[in-house]
Amino acid sequence: MAVTAVSGLAAGCTVLCPATTALAQPLAPAAAPAPTAPTAPTAPPPAEDAANDGEKDIRTVTDGDTLWSMAEEIYGSGAKWPDLYRANQDGIAKAARAHGFPSDGNGHRIFAGTAVHAPASPTARAATPGRADPHVARFQRQVARSGYVSQSGSEAVFDMSRRYCEGALFSGMWPNPQSPYIVTNLPEVPGQTANTNPPVTWRMREDEAVVLIGTTPPPEAYFSFDLSMVRGSLHTGPVLWPSVGDPVNRGTVKTAGSTPFGQPFALVITGHERTRAEVHEMLAASGLSGAINDATVPPAMFRLGLGEDADQFLLGIRTAAPEPGFEKALDDYRAAPPLQILRVRPKGASADQTKPVYTPAPLPVPRLRVAGTGATELDLNPSLRKLRQRIIDAHPGFEARDVALERGFEQSYPGLQSNKVIDPPTPGIGALSNDADDPLSPSFSLPDGSFVVAYGANHVATRQASYSSISLYADEEAAVSVTAKNHRDLRGTARDYLPDSPDADQLYAWTFSRAGDAGPTGPHVTELPPAGTDFCAQFGADRPVDMSRMQAVARAYMQPETLTHPALSSLLLDRLLVFTPKSTSK
Repeated sequence: MAVTAVSGLAAGCTVLCPATTALAQPLAPAAAPAPTAPTAPTAPPPAEDAANDGEKDIRTVTDGDTLWSMAEEIYGSGAKWPDLYRANQDGIAKAARAHGFPSDGNGHRIFAGTAVHAPASPTARAATPGRADPHVARFQRQVARSGYVSQSGSEAVFDMSRRYCEGALFSGMWPNPQSPYIVTNLPEVPGQTANTNPPVTWRMREDEAVVLIGTTPPPEAYFSFDLSMVRGSLHTGPVLWPSVGDPVNRGTVKTAGSTPFGQPFALVITGHERTRAEVHEMLAASGLSGAINDATVPPAMFRLGLGEDADQFLLGIRTAAPEPGFEKALDDYRAAPPLQILRVRPKGASADQTKPVYTPAPLPVPRLRVAGTGATELDLNPSLRKLRQRIIDAHPGFEARDVALERGFEQSYPGLQSNKVIDPPTPGIGALSNDADDPLSPSFSLPDGSFVVAYGANHVATRQASYSSISLYADEEAAVSVTAKNHRDLRGTARDYLPDSPDADQLYAWTFSRAGDAGPTGPHVTELPPAGTDFCAQFGADRPVDMSRMQAVARAYMQPETLTHPALSSLLLDRLLVFTPKSTSK
């Protein structure tokens, strides 16, 4: 009997494992590993388990099945494979043990003959209608008529801190807790060299295109579709992870409507001129003329192809700070992204799909949007110094220590040329979007009884950014997210210390405390978990995280006038004051 597998599911896998809404794709049947000890098929799970899970149907696993493919059949979305796995975990694990494996690898191994009952899945069924975009079906028909072939992928949110705790990432790499990333997933081309981090990273044939079709997010301060290159293993690290040009963001996106929000659009990713032109024609014929966006992978900078030496790519979707009244709409968008990703390529006469059909036609490196307008926040520096002193004066029972933030990440193209890998605590280029400046603090100790006040310019209030935030992270190597506050949260907070200053509304001050009642309290204080907290316990994992060691990242995304990152020289860098109790001994 054949073992079938869903790639990237094992807790200790060498790829980026899936989030709660699955990131997995099935391996091609030919790539599935053979069982080491075939035995009789596994019996179905106990009837009482089926009843408890709300049994909807019973299927028997056959050769070539995966949890992903079965979820697609049952729910209309392979991304709902966790509903099947949770309901059948005992039976799947029992089958794996019967076939000589110590475990099922969190669903990585399922065996023909295993009975699988399908629980009702309201979340899966609610997600299905949103994916029925008529433009997708029209485009797929155009692909077939144009002599191309296509493969479909999926989209889902993943939590990098959770993935670190579960052992799938070598580091959390400072993820933004207020902007969980939606990641697109693609199957491999038959016959290609296996990707290092399937299915979230993918190689691309020289004459291939990756096409995203769907609906843009609801109204929010910032969103983007950000293409990056990943060279290396996200499981073991370090990785080289630069952005590929400028992202398509809320200020630049072309949609089928008069607004960037909630509208049909398409994104074409390719490095081949002829392929781009033909895909544009197919999309226009599908009703998306005027709503087509491009992300160029320039062969002058990146290694296209499907072999071992080719670069791998990742498309991430950032969503941040919904407009008031659209919080649930954004939650719903993230839970079931109304997006469909496909890889399309010219069909050749050979069965080997790894070889290009078209002759080379490399697209040039696009011009980048230019940062900076000449405007600056630096005139606020005297008020910032006054704010610092007022914060210190407000806490006479504590010693204050300054911690300065500084440029943390290299820009993508200089970092790519210099091979600046991300390997926490070294930030490298770390998938830093070309839309962002992300100053980073050194690691500092924050024991129980202490607190830290972050203060600085509110970069949205000064019009240096469309979205800004201050975030705290634990453990300089784990770099997992603990908490964050964005520009809306921070608005007006400097008036706690500068009630009469005309500059107060352009500044902020927010406290993150482990001092309890002995420290500051009020609406602009976030209570942190104690330094001894087991961070990964919230995910049912036991990977150690040193919660006593903290770092801060200050984000500033998309200056409104330039639609790219602010010029770092124009920013008044965010700062920290770490407070510890004064000694009472004489």
